[in-house]
Amino acid sequence: MGDIDERAGEKQNISLARAILYRFFSRCFSYPDMDLLKLFEGDILTEYLEAWRVLGLDASEETAKVTGWLESAGPEAALSQLQLEYTRIFVNAFPSIPTPPYSSVYLGKDRLVWGPSTAQAARLYEAAGLYPSADFAEIPDHIAAEVEFVSYLILEQQKPGQEGVTSRELASIEKQFLTDHFFKWIPQFLNRVAENTTTVFYSGIPTIALKFTEFEEKLISSGVK
Repeated sequence: MGDIDERAGEKQNISLARAILYRFFSRCFSYPDMDLLKLFEGDILTEYLEAWRVLGLDASEETAKVTGWLESAGPEAALSQLQLEYTRIFVNAFPSIPTPPYSSVYLGKDRLVWGPSTAQAARLYEAAGLYPSADFAEIPDHIAAEVEFVSYLILEQQKPGQEGVTSRELASIEKQFLTDHFFKWIPQFLNRVAENTTTVFYSGIPTIALKFTEFEEKLISSGVK
């Protein structure tokens, strides 16, 4: 029984670590506020780095570059720069947005917002029992919404005896969402962010996220998680 309990505990730790990192990236690709800066301080930063360790990975060097930039700029200046840069690369740069944060732009034939992939994401949200929140003003296939969704799926599977959608169904939705949707556009998006930004933050975070995505693709394809 000891070996079984140990393996179960290890699997749960891996799931929690994955959920932590998905939620972390969701905040990094949301509109910047002071709460974003707090991710790179104290206990929250320690939890984030521990999640990498649990997965057998290391992002300390890349993370140090981001935290170093934030510290040297200072919170108010860093936040101002991040808000300006977020708006420029994700919202309304002229004459076109360098890196639209929506899956439909990368997966659709017309490269437009609100394409079939948007509907695909929304259907899977509903299949998992999630519906649009009045507090979230973005389109369903926004990068922040999608990575938050994966975090939700992982955590919900760990809850014993939940009502509604079963853990087995949630695991199936997670695999379908990642393999048929998320992995097909996220590398291109992350590379474009890194190529088009002028800040250390938005060049560093995509680099870290790509490392995590590569790990996730191997994990999901192996069937072990």
